[in-house]
Amino acid sequence: MASGTGGQIALAHIASLGSQVDSVDVWTNFKSETLEHKLAELEEGSITGRRDAPESHKGIDTGDGDIVLEPNPNALAHFIHAFMGTLVSSTFCDAASVGTGVATGEYYHKWTPRIFGHSQETFLNPNNVAVYKDVGSAFLFRGALFPTLKFAIDAGALAGVTASIMARQVDLIDYTPVFSAGLTSPGGRPWVWDMASVEVSTTGITSAALAANTNFEKLNMTFTMPHVGVVNLDGTKLYREFAVNDYRRINMDGTLSFRNMDEYLAFRAYEDRRMRITLLNVNSALLLGNPASADATGFSGYYGLRFHFPKIKYLKFSAPMQGPNRITASFTAKAQFDDVSAIMAEINMMNRVSSTFLTTQH
Repeated sequence: MASGTGGQIALAHIASLGSQVDSVDVWTNFKSETLEHKLAELEEGSITGRRDAPESHKGIDTGDGDIVLEPNPNALAHFIHAFMGTLVSSTFCDAASVGTGVATGEYYHKWTPRIFGHSQETFLNPNNVAVYKDVGSAFLFRGALFPTLKFAIDAGALAGVTASIMARQVDLIDYTPVFSAGLTSPGGRPWVWDMASVEVSTTGITSAALAANTNFEKLNMTFTMPHVGVVNLDGTKLYREFAVNDYRRINMDGTLSFRNMDEYLAFRAYEDRRMRITLLNVNSALLLGNPASADATGFSGYYGLRFHFPKIKYLKFSAPMQGPNRITASFTAKAQFDDVSAIMAEINMMNRVSSTFLTTQH
């Protein structure tokens, strides 16, 4: 009998939406998945005098769903790259100079939202996503996009990521399970809430100094770039392309310990704020380089993840009194495009995945 403990998920970057390569070479640990192969139904409209539903025919053949991750810093980079698209990377140390004897290099990545689409078929980067369910073959979601990435940081919990998927085609492929030290070796561990720090500027000016804000108890960031499948008269029951169907948006929500009126006053004035969230795994067993050597990234040789939003606006602020309990404030906010830095967001990461491996297409 199949068991979830034997399940695996792997992916690969592919050159085109309709690529038929079976390659999957990046695998990740995950908590759960809800990926489904779906067949649309085309039902005849004939009235035949019977009360029974008429004949139906096969319609669009596609796949979609979610993958819930406790993010492996190395695998997470591939999901981020698929959504953001624009990457600048630097090598900070080679395999021979790494701490704790790990035979790998240390790489710093900076992503910004892509301006130009991957191709005429899709704006976001396409991938193959294989889901192995412990029964010999794997479901291969070909031409898969990640139109939504949700990052969750909750006090008292591990950091989490949910990646939504929409795929052009679903097949079965032969798949040999991969048993690797990647889940337990350096880089295969998620960030914990106490590794996160939140900084906010009080002036809303991009160049303003950021100040640590320890009032946050929960923070969710949802990156979304909606796409819609387009059907052409091409003799197939597959989407020919995925077209952008709305603006790119980055929305936030969360909870604050209610200690003062600072964030409420910013909400009320509809002021711009600058925000930066950093997760840094300061664990000697996960050391990549030399923490004593200063570098401009601020990660100092450890696995790190940083989100920088030059402009955000609070859209809702509520601090209800729910009986005699302590008061917390819930909020929603959104990131906005900043003319000075010419971006809406920037994501930085330090890990052991080279830019070549991140951008190689099959």
